[in-house]
Amino acid sequence: MLSRKQIKLTSIPICAIACLNANVLAIDFAFRPDFVNSGVQLAPEAENSTSTAQPETTATQAKPEPKRFGEEGSWRWQLLDAVATDFDGVDQGEFGLSLSWFFVDDLSIDFQIEGDYIEQPVQNTWGGGATILFRWHFISMDTWSIYGDAGSGLIATVYDTPSGGTSLNFTPQAGVGVSWEICPDLRMMVGARWYHISNANTGDTNPGRNSLMGYVMLSIPF
Repeated sequence: MLSRKQIKLTSIPICAIACLNANVLAIDFAFRPDFVNSGVQLAPEAENSTSTAQPETTATQAKPEPKRFGEEGSWRWQLLDAVATDFDGVDQGEFGLSLSWFFVDDLSIDFQIEGDYIEQPVQNTWGGGATILFRWHFISMDTWSIYGDAGSGLIATVYDTPSGGTSLNFTPQAGVGVSWEICPDLRMMVGARWYHISNANTGDTNPGRNSLMGYVMLSIPF
C-alpha cells in the first residue's frame, strides 16, 4: 500500500504530465493546401477557421453534497453483532439489523430486529425479537462521535428464559458507545449496555436477568 506521502509525490509528476498533454492537444493542426509546392506542411489553424469542431463544454452540473453523519432527516442502516453475560453462567449471542432516522441533528430513533441464542441452565434456547432505541450523539465531530442510547423491546424464545420464567419477555436496555469513520459513508460503532430480560410480572413467576452487553455495528447511509 502506498503511504499518503508517496501518493502526494506520485501525483505531482502525473498532474504535470496531464497538464502538458492537455496543452499539446489544445493546438489544432490542419492541412494547408497553399503550401503544396513546398511539400506538405502542418500549421496551426487560424482563429477564423471554419472547423466544425464542437466547442468544449466547461459547465458541469453541481452535485448535491451528501448529508453529514447525524444530520436531521438522514437515514442509516446498521448491522449488529453482540454478546452478553450475566456473570453467573448465562451467555447470550445476538445478531441483528437496525434502521436509524435522525429526526433532529445528532438524535435518532432506531428500529431494530434481532436473532438470539442463549446458553442458560436447564435448557439453551433460540429466540428473536424487536427493539426501539433512542440514540443521542452528544459529542459529534466530522469523523467520530460519542453517544448514549436507551430503549426497550420484546424477545420471544423457544424455551423459557430465564429458566423458570416465560418465553415472551421485555428487554429494557441502556448504554454508551463511540462511532468513527473507517471510510467515506461507512462507520464503525462500538458500545456497551445494561441489558435486562423479564416478563414484567405478566407470568406466574418473574425471575428476570441483568446482563452486560457489548456490541459492534457497521453503519451505512440509507
